[in-house]
This record gives sequence, C-alpha cells and structure tokens, in this order.
Amino acid sequence: MSQPRILPPRTCPLDTKERQGQQSMSKPYVAAVLGGSGSVGRHIVKKLLSDPKCQSVLLVSRRPLDDLKQLDPDRIRVEVRDPIDDMGMLPGRIDVAFCTLGIGAASKAKKDDLLRVDATIPAAFAVACRNAGASHYCLMTAVGSDETAKWSPFTRTGAGGGWYNHVKGKAERLTADVGFPYLMIAQPGVLLGSPHTPTMLEYVPNAVLPLKYSSAHVADIAKGMVKATINAFQSDEAGPRTVTIAGGIPISEAE
Repeated sequence: MSQPRILPPRTCPLDTKERQGQQSMSKPYVAAVLGGSGSVGRHIVKKLLSDPKCQSVLLVSRRPLDDLKQLDPDRIRVEVRDPIDDMGMLPGRIDVAFCTLGIGAASKAKKDDLLRVDATIPAAFAVACRNAGASHYCLMTAVGSDETAKWSPFTRTGAGGGWYNHVKGKAERLTADVGFPYLMIAQPGVLLGSPHTPTMLEYVPNAVLPLKYSSAHVADIAKGMVKATINAFQSDEAGPRTVTIAGGIPISEAE
C-alpha cells in the first residue's frame, strides 16, 4: 500500500480582532494517541480525558485496549491496526496528536525492530494524523537523540547508545518532515515510574545532573506534554514551529 500523501497546512487569514477572540476562548478538540498503553501514554490519555474541551480520544493500537477504553467508553475510540505498520487513513477529524510509542526494553531488541517500532511506525502515524487534519503534534523521543549517531557493538540497541540515539533522531526528522504547523519534541532522560527504567537510576538525584538529563515521573512528563501542546492549539500557535524540550524537569514544567 502506498503511503498517504501529506496534505499542506491549511491557512485562514484572520484580522486582529478575530485572532484575539479565538485566543480568549477555548476550542473543543479531538485527540489521537499512539503508544497509549505505555507508561507515559496512559497518563497522556488520562490527562486529555480530564479536559472538558477534549471531545474524544482516538487510540491507535494493534490490540483492543479494553482496559483503557473503560476509562471513558463514550469518549475513547480504539482503532485496531494489525500490523500497525499499515497505518493508512485514520477515521474522522483529528486536531492534536501524541506519539509515545517505544519498544520498551530497548537493550533486548533487534537492531531492525528498534528502528521499526521507534521511528518507522511513529512516522507513519504522524502522516496519518496530518492527513486527518491534525495541526498540533507532540512526539516523545529521548535526550541525546541524534540521527548522525552510529551503531556500536558495545552499547548495541541499549538506551543512550549510538543506535538508540540514531533511531530517536530519525524519528524526530521523519516527523518534522511531515510539516505540522506546530510540533513539540519531548526528550526525557530517566523516566521515573516506568517498568523499563533500571532501579539504580531512580536513585540518582537531579541535583548532580545537568538539567537536560534530569529525571521526572511519567505522570509529570505526560502532564507537561499535554499542557504545552494543548495550550499551543488553543492559542493558535503555529509557524511552522518546532519546540524541542530536553530533560524531565523542563518537560514536566512545560507551558
């Protein structure tokens, strides 16, 4: 199946009074999430559902996610795609979207599988969301992401290693190429509360770390990602503009 064509951003000239009027009142929106069953993704879904302006949340997954749907059966829709690589067209309109998909235990992954799950599939989701009308998009990668990083036989696919950073950097570049009017890239360090975070890392105090390597709980990471993206949507913030925030504390405090 051929990849869906990326639609150009829609523009609508507004005079000053109209723009100020739009910014002074919140707009209803429809959200989409890829990776909603993950440790950060679950909190993103909950945060969206706590916003009365969120009309519905579309979860894209290769399984039904019945447990998540029970959070709000009236507002949660699950679009099952198996294989999930074949994203195709998504149903209905989408205004904002979030991608937190990751392979989980990266160190145990095969090289090609990490590339597929952490870069290729997120890129296909980004294209599908843009074609469904999404103007504001948030992608979670990792601090140190760098598409120019190289494979190392020592770190292999482990988090923080060359191939891992390469894959995360590629995910960022492929998503940016889609051309969202607003793109937030969240690059957390240590994710507190994640089952994939080594226990010893959770005891490293932020006081001894550079801010971009600071840790934060998955719930706080999700809160910052949602708040910044929805605030940008509500204020019609667009450019195209890409906002990259590195580190757990900066992401959790994002506005």
